[in-house]
Amino acid sequence: MVSRLDGCGTQRAAAFRDSSAMQNGERSREIAHPARLRRVGTARHGASMRTHQASSGFALLLVFSTLVMLSAIALTLAAAVGTEVRVAQDSWNVLQAERLAKSGHEVAAYLGSRVLGSTTEDLAGLPVAPVIAGIRYRVTFDAGTTDIVLEGENGKLDVTSAKEDEVAAFFTAWTGDSDRGRQIAAAIADWIDYDDEIRPFGAEAESYLNRGYRPRNGPLGSADLHLIQGITPEVLSPAIINSNESPALRPSLVRFVAALPTGNRVNPNYASATVLQVIPGMTPQLLQSILNIRQHSIFRTQADFHNQTGLPPDSPLLTHLAFDRGNAPAVVTIARLQDSPATWIERRTQNLSPRGPYRKALWLVERHGVPDQR
Repeated sequence: MVSRLDGCGTQRAAAFRDSSAMQNGERSREIAHPARLRRVGTARHGASMRTHQASSGFALLLVFSTLVMLSAIALTLAAAVGTEVRVAQDSWNVLQAERLAKSGHEVAAYLGSRVLGSTTEDLAGLPVAPVIAGIRYRVTFDAGTTDIVLEGENGKLDVTSAKEDEVAAFFTAWTGDSDRGRQIAAAIADWIDYDDEIRPFGAEAESYLNRGYRPRNGPLGSADLHLIQGITPEVLSPAIINSNESPALRPSLVRFVAALPTGNRVNPNYASATVLQVIPGMTPQLLQSILNIRQHSIFRTQADFHNQTGLPPDSPLLTHLAFDRGNAPAVVTIARLQDSPATWIERRTQNLSPRGPYRKALWLVERHGVPDQR
């Protein structure tokens, strides 16, 4: 009996020891756990900080990129709006200039009826040279000014009908450079011919690729002059750059080159010396004789020209002269805006009726060297 009890006690004691040992181990592990937690927590905190820093850097980069994109978009929109504003302003300036030119044409019609008579026969009649040389009229409006000029188109060189060597002679006299004169004449010939073959010293379509246009391949108009290769602003108007003088009163190529067809026949009564001297057969002595006679008389007919100058009646030079009364002087109105001197329009016609056909030419700013003040 005692032995059985002792055995039970021994088992309980062993179980108690095991239980105590287990409890002591748990307690030791429980005691060590906080330090372990601190190590684990520190590691996790470091990783969290690194993740937070990376997230903050990415967010900052994203914000910066967004700001750059928004700035680029804003600049693009501002440039587009600025362009639209300039285009709208230019359109408005052109419209104003065109209205001024038309108003000037109304004034020209009135002056023609009051001063020179009501018919184009009076304008085309003789003596026409003093009339054309004397009329320079300016009308001032609130928006700008309009200059009115009467010009004899058949006192100019018709470069569309003239031979290339005649055009070269004219531009040689105009520029003082024979090589340049020949190059300009060839470029004009290529501009008005109907093919794309480049003549020596000429210029066809490929020469204008960087300018964004092609040759007209048709009759030349005065508005084409500044487009042709070799005709620079200095050639168009060898006047003083930045001059405030009206373009209608300044020396310009369009004062000597016909914008309306004349059939390459020049009226010696009011053709300039520059034009007269390039007529085939013209000599310095004959040119001076014509200029002297025009100071006190006129040439009414071919026979009259022969009698006053002594030129033989069978001279080939006479085939280049016109004495008829049918070519009325061109009425030129040039409108210039007060707020935008770079914008001006030339209105040119041989019909004094304001509702008649007219030629409108919007010139480049560089045509007379007028600075762009916009």
